[in-house]
Amino acid sequence: MSESSDTRKSGAYIPRQMMSVVLPTTAVIMGDSLIYIVLPASIADFGLEDSLGVSAAVWIGLALSINRLIRLVGNSLAAATFNRFGFKTPFVIAVLLGGLTTLAYAFSRGAALLLVARALWGLSYSHLRLGAYLAAFEVGDSGNRGRLLGFFNAGQRTGSFIAVTAGAALADATGRGTAFTVMAAVGVIGVLIALTAPNFTVRRKTVESAPTESSRHHGFGERAWGVLVSPLPESAHAIRRRLLAINYLRFGAAFAANGLVIATISPFLADLYGDEATIFGASVGIVTLAGFLVGVRWFGDLALSVPMGHLSDVWGRRRTVMVGSFLTLATMLVVGLAEKPEVIVAALPLLLITGSLLAVALDASASDAVPDEARAGSMARYATWLDMGSAMGPIAGLLIADAFGFQAGFLVASVLLVSGVVGYGFATRSRV
Repeated sequence: MSESSDTRKSGAYIPRQMMSVVLPTTAVIMGDSLIYIVLPASIADFGLEDSLGVSAAVWIGLALSINRLIRLVGNSLAAATFNRFGFKTPFVIAVLLGGLTTLAYAFSRGAALLLVARALWGLSYSHLRLGAYLAAFEVGDSGNRGRLLGFFNAGQRTGSFIAVTAGAALADATGRGTAFTVMAAVGVIGVLIALTAPNFTVRRKTVESAPTESSRHHGFGERAWGVLVSPLPESAHAIRRRLLAINYLRFGAAFAANGLVIATISPFLADLYGDEATIFGASVGIVTLAGFLVGVRWFGDLALSVPMGHLSDVWGRRRTVMVGSFLTLATMLVVGLAEKPEVIVAALPLLLITGSLLAVALDASASDAVPDEARAGSMARYATWLDMGSAMGPIAGLLIADAFGFQAGFLVASVLLVSGVVGYGFATRSRV
């Protein structure tokens, strides 16, 4: 603990302890990112086919989504694991498991092994992400936590960016077995770095008061609060309300920027242009244009997450969240209401970048609001709200598009974001 205190006092831009947590995640997330590119293009190589009355397309969709679905329970499991065993051992095991799942992608044949590997990656990532949140608690403070969490976000995107560029090229040149084996070898380096991660106790013990007569008669309400924000005493009502507002706004931001936009961008552009788009006089294929726009988001995350996190440290969480929400909402409304395709195309990458600003600010805002005795549980609930938004965005976006058109989905997401901003503004109005 003294070492982390010295690190904070030294003014190091990113403490070494935080790097030992982020870099392993950068290493092992490459396999997950690469499979989104390789699997749809190499169905036969993975041995996926129509079986058990289920089409190969459904098996692919399940393989690419089961990791997110498993995280809805994996986040709470990660919190319990860190609380019981401390930080370092579960974190190292999670990094090792992430590397092994990448190796499984290299040699899996058929749906069974692939689905198991994807589910295990979901559990691994729950621990890796929560581990980053907890490490930011331990080695940082309110003056630099936004920057630390921004560094984690940038680290993830760095791994993803390497995977979909160099990794995809390697898969084209040598085949998926070699590409994923190389990614798994990089994961071994991640395990070695993880062994240098700090070891600290996650659970903070506090003196618990005896249950009051009031609390005995409000069991359901207390259980509901426990599910929504993690178990906290009734005396922490203001904290619970603030955490719920942050969680709900994070759900809305993930629904829009993580789920809706990414899932609908290709068919939305095809609906606007047909097979080929003409942007400012240049002809561009729809898939190429969609890839470029999503690439702008990833590059923006990679390059801007740390400065955005630092901005929230300097400006304050509430101000940064409100500004990020306003910018995200403004660009979302442009996409939802604009009539000219060029305006929509210009607004989409801005929406993705402003959504990243909002996400980093909310990460830091949640970490500031969480009491020490409930770090793991509260941040696990926060992560689950994020995952629910990311998972529901594609489903809702495509259903709404089928019934009312693609722009209607952005208007629905705008309403969701407005309600989240209003709730956040009321819940945090006493804090600047």
